Amino acid sequence: MPLRFRTIVVVVLAGTLLPIAQPQTLPQDGYAVAVAMVSELAIGFALGFLARLLLTAFQLAGAIIAFQMGFAMARTIDPSSGVQTTVMATVHLQLVTVIFLLVDGHHLLIRSLAASFETFPIGDALDTGALSQSLFSAAGFMYETGARVAGPVTGVMLLINSLIGFLNRIVPQLSIFNIGFPLTVMTGLVAVLISIPETVAFFLRAFEAFEEQLATLLLR
Repeated sequence: MPLRFRTIVVVVLAGTLLPIAQPQTLPQDGYAVAVAMVSELAIGFALGFLARLLLTAFQLAGAIIAFQMGFAMARTIDPSSGVQTTVMATVHLQLVTVIFLLVDGHHLLIRSLAASFETFPIGDALDTGALSQSLFSAAGFMYETGARVAGPVTGVMLLINSLIGFLNRIVPQLSIFNIGFPLTVMTGLVAVLISIPETVAFFLRAFEAFEEQLATLLLR
């Protein structure tokens, strides 16, 4: 999203949530104001980071698949982060982003933002333990999900690479590089297409776990 559009969204959300974000006690000095601002930034960062990790898990799966398919050098610019990423990682990220919007994940984030003002009132001491625990748990969940999503395609690619290596041993005269790379790419693309329905189902289960994680953090 362009910076101007994001700024408008922030202003609209701030105005909408202003009635429920009234602090119980106003900070009395500059130090208290600075602490309150840092606390609010930390809460917002945690909510956004949790949502980002949910999508990054499937982007990680795409990166693992791309490496196995030989697409590790084929990179594009990810507009959301501004860094280079593999083509398959971009495909997986766009797929789960669309699903995230279809299941009203953006509405869930807005509701979570509103609930955070009740769980973590402005001006109160921030429970950093709860935020840290949620972030560490989500980070572990990201790596686990990425590996599980990429597992079926990675298994197929392992079999194909083993077959290519076996053929290279028994028929050394065979131009294995001219045959192996196209075979690896075609098999990988077919495996990715076949695994898309299961990837979508896996994302829906991961989204349910994400909802439970937010509920645990905000409704404790």
